[in-house]
Amino acid sequence: MARIESPCIGICSTTLGDDVCRGCKRHSDEILSWGHAEADMRESVMQRIESLTIAAVTEYFELLDKNQLQQQLTQRRIRYTKRFAPQCWVVDLLRVGAGRIQDIEAYGITLTDQARRLSPDTGRHNTSSRLLEIIYQRINQTILEETDRLICEKS
Repeated sequence: MARIESPCIGICSTTLGDDVCRGCKRHSDEILSWGHAEADMRESVMQRIESLTIAAVTEYFELLDKNQLQQQLTQRRIRYTKRFAPQCWVVDLLRVGAGRIQDIEAYGITLTDQARRLSPDTGRHNTSSRLLEIIYQRINQTILEETDRLICEKS
């Protein structure tokens, strides 16, 4: 039997009462039915997660070097969905390391002007870890809100 691909990252907040998981960004109903859902439904959910994540991440980050980002994720053993666009990997990086990253460009990404405006003291190469934590929270909140909105529209 073939393994069913899942966006699960092992941090399920639906067990705490959330309708949309803060980890994988799926609705609780999607999580429960994942194993027996049709492949096209699972693919649709994966595409929704990817497109919402790309939209949220590109507000704050610009990809400089996909290979450098992937190398850093691999080296640090950070779990990410390889089939997703590299912009999605930024969320996985921030989930694990936002509080420890000093030089964001060492990871093959840089802040957009919008992100830089969030913290007037952030220099080009000396990114405040607190700023990255704030951006990570904003990205997650945007994805969760958009997921909830789209699911409500379908109902």
